[in-house]
Amino acid sequence: MSNAKAREKLKILYGCRCLLTNTETDKLHYHHITKKEHGGKATVENGANLIREIHQWLRQLEYSDIELYHLVNECLQYYKLCLDLQELKLIEQYETECIPEFRKKLRR
Repeated sequence: MSNAKAREKLKILYGCRCLLTNTETDKLHYHHITKKEHGGKATVENGANLIREIHQWLRQLEYSDIELYHLVNECLQYYKLCLDLQELKLIEQYETECIPEFRKKLRR
């Protein structure tokens, strides 16, 4: 599957929004949770739609703080799983605790 097709499927499942900042937009970038270089495919399971600024921040983070980079990717996977399973308490916790922290990255 192409990045574009995976991005469109993610939009259908989770809406036209960045999964880290909850910013609503149609201009989303497909992020590989497991990078292509490490065997990651362009799939719904391995991807997350992000706004450009956050996607760039995450790419830079890979080289400056690899542990945090992996933690953010793990958060994306768990958030998507919670959305899929409709785990409302965990979704609310992510949206009230994590999303504001990621939104701070937009202000820098």
